[in-house]
Amino acid sequence: MYKRTYINTLPYEYTDNPMSHYLINGSTHHKNHGELMESIAKYNRGLYTSDKNPNTSFDKGSDIPEIAASVKSSDCSLARIHFDTATKCLKYYFKHVPSKIWIWVEFDEKTGIVTEYIMNKSEFGAFAQKFSYLHYESGTRAPKMRFRKTSKKMIAWLEMMCARSAQMAA
Repeated sequence: MYKRTYINTLPYEYTDNPMSHYLINGSTHHKNHGELMESIAKYNRGLYTSDKNPNTSFDKGSDIPEIAASVKSSDCSLARIHFDTATKCLKYYFKHVPSKIWIWVEFDEKTGIVTEYIMNKSEFGAFAQKFSYLHYESGTRAPKMRFRKTSKKMIAWLEMMCARSAQMAA
C-alpha cells in the first residue's frame, strides 16, 4: 500500500441540492461525495473526460478503467451485492471484480488536500474486513456491505499499512 497526496485542482462548487451536493465546472449534473472523489482522482491523473461518470457495475468494469482501479471513500458501499454475511459479500465481490487496485480517497475541502491510499487486492480485503459492516439498504431492506465513515482509527490503520509497505520495499 502506498499514499499519494496532492492539492485538488478540479473546479467544483458545493450546492444545497438535497441528494448530491457538488457541481463540477458549473455543470448541471450534481454529484454525490463518492462521485466527486472519483472525479478528483481521475482529474489528477489526466483522465477526467466527462461531466458524468459512467455508472458501471462492479463486475463489469472499474471506476478508472485505464488503470483498472476502483475508487472508494468515506461511508461508501462496497457494491450492490446482497448476502446475509459480510464474508459472503466479500468473497463474491473479489471473485467477480475486474479491478486490480483500489484507491481510498480522503479530501479536506477546506485545504484542498487530497490523500489517496492505493491498495492491492489483499490490502483492500483486509481494509474492508476491518472497516466495513453489513448494512440494510433503505427501500429494499436487502443487506449489503458499507464502509464506515472515516475515523482517526481508520487513518491510523492506513498510515500504518503504508509505513509497513515502505519498510518491506526498503
